[in-house]
Amino acid sequence: MNTNLSKSVQYGFGLLSIAIISRWTSGNAVFTAPEAFLRYGFIGTVSFSAAGALAFLALIPIIKRIRSSEESSSFLAIMASRLSEPALKWMKRVLLLAIFFGMAVMGFAAGILVYPLGTPVPVGMSLFFLFGFLIAIFFRLKWFTRFSMLKVGILFLIMIMILVHAYMLEGIEVVYDGIRLYHPYLLYVEWDILPLLLTAFTIAMLGHLLLDLKMWNMLLKSKREKLRLGLSMTGLIWSTIPFSFSMIALSAIYKGGFQNFYSVFEKIFLRYEHFTITILLIFILMVIFFETFLSQIHSLYVLYDRNDLKLNKHMWGILILFVAAIPGWAYLFSISLLDLFFISGVFFAAALPVILQILWSRKEKGMLMPSAVLIGTLSGWTFLFFSEGPNSILVGCVSSLIVLLIGWFAVNREAVHHD
Repeated sequence: MNTNLSKSVQYGFGLLSIAIISRWTSGNAVFTAPEAFLRYGFIGTVSFSAAGALAFLALIPIIKRIRSSEESSSFLAIMASRLSEPALKWMKRVLLLAIFFGMAVMGFAAGILVYPLGTPVPVGMSLFFLFGFLIAIFFRLKWFTRFSMLKVGILFLIMIMILVHAYMLEGIEVVYDGIRLYHPYLLYVEWDILPLLLTAFTIAMLGHLLLDLKMWNMLLKSKREKLRLGLSMTGLIWSTIPFSFSMIALSAIYKGGFQNFYSVFEKIFLRYEHFTITILLIFILMVIFFETFLSQIHSLYVLYDRNDLKLNKHMWGILILFVAAIPGWAYLFSISLLDLFFISGVFFAAALPVILQILWSRKEKGMLMPSAVLIGTLSGWTFLFFSEGPNSILVGCVSSLIVLLIGWFAVNREAVHHD
């Protein structure tokens, strides 16, 4: 793996912003915010969109510190230089789980897309995973990922077209009056819940960003002087995606009620006079999600250090997990995309203090790092059974931080005792 920055193509802030937005054009960006809107009201989508911007802004001091002190162009190489061999082995499994969560989100989004066509979400997930993994195993289709820049422009074009059709042709006032009549609770702003939602969403998103290998690859190859502007622009632009799709969701329910979250998007895609338009929109969004899914699979190959033989051996087990186990789990427990965000968010929140500790301190660290992630994750998931998702994310983060603090005090106490 090439670790020489001078031999790599460097990103300017414009290209960096587009590349990162392309990487994070996922099911969370498109579908999770509208579901948060329907569950928490207007404050849900505002906090989700703002949290994305804050997470990208929080990356700036972290990556600038790493770029000023490290010459490596690989996040895995940085971890290897700061972790013992057993700890590195387990932290790679943490990264593997992060990739799995990212894949699960993409499959869930694909299942929501095909729901208007009469396909149950779990079935749509299984078909998406089956097709995606088989393509990755037998063809790889590296050329497909070259259109990642183009998909950002197409996504924003779709957003504008749907918004124009929904509000300009039907009338903003008509939509507003319909929401006020049928769903007035969506317009009520609960300011007291804003700090909790904003903090939980930001922690989960920042943890996810710090565990993404492709994200690190782009940040370590970008021009240092462009990092601040590039990440700032990325956060501001990305935050418009979840907010826009939340407004699109409002335009689909102003005429009456809805059975569940999936039926909201069913109304969005089936509102057009010609069914061909519906098929075209679903197909384009599916291609966008598929490109992001392939980038997740690419991260698997990076994690396995390009050991295709070893990964292909494990790939069939991974295929069974995603094609059968995850859709079955989502069906049996009626998991929604927002629920999946909270479940994965607990894990990312638990990993956040650990990753920051690894990046901030150059001392070699041991098994305390993966142990903190494990304890924080299990604590948050346990709390998730009894409380709301945002609270569980905070519990996961705090539990992991407490484990790190206990380990730090123990090490310092032992050092003082020896002295």
